[in-house]
Amino acid sequence: MSHLPLPKSALYVCVDDDTGHRSRLEAITADTIVIAAPADAKKLVAAEVGSHLTVSWINEDGRVVLPVLLERITTGPAERWHLRPLGEPRQAGRRRHERGGGGEKMRISTLTAQPAVTFNSTLLDLSEKALRCWAPASDIAVGEELHVQVMLSTGVVSHIGKVTIVREAPDGIGQHIVVSFHSLPAPTVQIIRRYLFVWSSRQARQPEPATTPDTAGADADPASQAPQSRPQSGRTAAPARL
Repeated sequence: MSHLPLPKSALYVCVDDDTGHRSRLEAITADTIVIAAPADAKKLVAAEVGSHLTVSWINEDGRVVLPVLLERITTGPAERWHLRPLGEPRQAGRRRHERGGGGEKMRISTLTAQPAVTFNSTLLDLSEKALRCWAPASDIAVGEELHVQVMLSTGVVSHIGKVTIVREAPDGIGQHIVVSFHSLPAPTVQIIRRYLFVWSSRQARQPEPATTPDTAGADADPASQAPQSRPQSGRTAAPARL
């Protein structure tokens, strides 16, 4: 493993939210890194063996992040976490969370209308903070709260979020909607991290097709283009009432 800081360097561990829990690099082996358990480790209920975490540190160019798997915890006078890197360290840019995936069928439900109105939609991409989906044209507006549900290969994400972007799809059929999640429970964060790890591993093994991305992805960054299979007529959503 290359580009890691020196032993005894300060590290920060992101477990289930944006908080960086201070730690320290203790050792580097052939395929793992060993860190000191954060001082507040006992309060981090999501830090279980098998969890996907992120470690970060600061170098001369800024913040560096590394996705890892918590393989083992050793106790004793000083608790140690044994982490297996799931990629190479990378310089962190504006986007704080990995984003990708897409193609799964999903449902979005309004919360303001009673009874709730549910639309079938298609996931375009997602991160730990937001998702972007395609949906039929409707009167959903920025600031509205929605319930979203999507079946990923690693589990079901079912949560409430706030609409932050609504724009016409590039081909003029339907809309692209970005929903920022309210605080996600730790199990849901793990479902998303595992899904993105599988997706990114698959992407690394195949050349990327040429696309013309839309500019409003989850986290409001460029993302994959909209899926090809959509309703071809009508500009009014045909919701299914619960």
